[in-house]
Amino acid sequence: MTDMTAPPPIAPREITYRRVAAIALPVVLSNATVPLQGAIDTAIIGNLGDAVFLAAVTLGAVIISLLFTSFNFLQMGVSGLTAQAFGADDRRRVMNTLMRALVIAAAIATVLIVLRGPISRVALMLFEGSAEAEALAGEYVRIRAWGAPAELAGYALIGWFTGQEMTRRLFEMQIVTSVSNIVLNLVLVLGLGMDVDGVALGTVIAVWLGLGYGLWRARERARVVAPEGWRLDWGRVLEPGELRQVMALNRDIFVRTVCLTGSFAWMARLGSLQGDVVLAANGVLMQFLYVSAYALDGFAMAAETLVGQALGARSAQRLRRSVVVSSLASLALAAGFALAATLLSGPIIDLFTNVEAVRAAARDFALWATLLPVAGVLAYQADGIFIGAAEGPSMRNSMLISAGVYFPTSWLLTEAFGNHGLWAGMWLFMLVRAGTLALRYGRIEARCTG
Repeated sequence: MTDMTAPPPIAPREITYRRVAAIALPVVLSNATVPLQGAIDTAIIGNLGDAVFLAAVTLGAVIISLLFTSFNFLQMGVSGLTAQAFGADDRRRVMNTLMRALVIAAAIATVLIVLRGPISRVALMLFEGSAEAEALAGEYVRIRAWGAPAELAGYALIGWFTGQEMTRRLFEMQIVTSVSNIVLNLVLVLGLGMDVDGVALGTVIAVWLGLGYGLWRARERARVVAPEGWRLDWGRVLEPGELRQVMALNRDIFVRTVCLTGSFAWMARLGSLQGDVVLAANGVLMQFLYVSAYALDGFAMAAETLVGQALGARSAQRLRRSVVVSSLASLALAAGFALAATLLSGPIIDLFTNVEAVRAAARDFALWATLLPVAGVLAYQADGIFIGAAEGPSMRNSMLISAGVYFPTSWLLTEAFGNHGLWAGMWLFMLVRAGTLALRYGRIEARCTG
């Protein structure tokens, strides 16, 4: 008898702009709220009247980004593996992929909480902010570390939902997190008089609320997608061979992500060497980059899903169509965002801070940040394609080359041209990322035909 509660086998479906948009738009809306949430935090802190608070949150946020997103292989790996299992109609593997990722997330988060003090101290040694800014940034990092279990488990859930084209769940999870975060930060900072510690605490509580919602939704989905008679089998989930295979992919994506987040940390360090005003101005301008990156990531995640499913079904035609349609849609969005951000950069900067020195510095360098999505979109799409294919070694090697070019080049450019050189280095970094992955695309198509 046919199991009427399980989804039907995956049948070939045309890859259209409508289908890509259905996957991407919930991610665009979801991801746009992440930097929007950060932008509101920046605006709240930036209007306390002292650049040191804004500098501290900028430093703390960079460290937390380096810390947590270094482990976003939990999202990337789960997305690609789930999409491939879904495309092959292997429902048992769909379920086990999530369970395995949640176990790994819990183990990593435990280590991060135990080592939060030393991590904070070592991370701050990389920067050259004022003593007061660094002290406040350290407090921010130590508080945010308590959100590690929720942050990392959330990555796993996002990847699992994405691989099944259920990106609306991402939007719902992020809305819960973002709205909670904004309300909590307004209450804690403006209502109760807290500063950096209030922003950090509000974010921790919010990510736990978002995780709770996501787990509830995942439980509902499991009742539908799990094969008839499926039961959680810890022996299979923790089977050494399966774990080694997953960890090999995770290792490569981890190296890639460490290089990526380390590159942004390097940018913050080079900015900090120019003083708190430039550091704070770059913190404001990075909001343009974050908003665009998170929005464009929607189409990269559409590529992840569709490329992974095409590989699971071993269809080269669907693979090519997935790459072309998702990339063209993403390029159009990037151009529109860059135009709007450039035209509105002045008023947006004024919303972020009332410190005139920071406003003036941000305006001087705004064009670099507002036009960066045009270059960045190529790198984001290439990442999505290779994540969907679970091509860990290619992603690792591409990022090692890109970081190897970026670190010395950005330093030399900054020495020669100041903050203009620093932003030019970031443009070069994005273009090298895209180019090195494009050279490896043939490996993915060969897997469909080989």
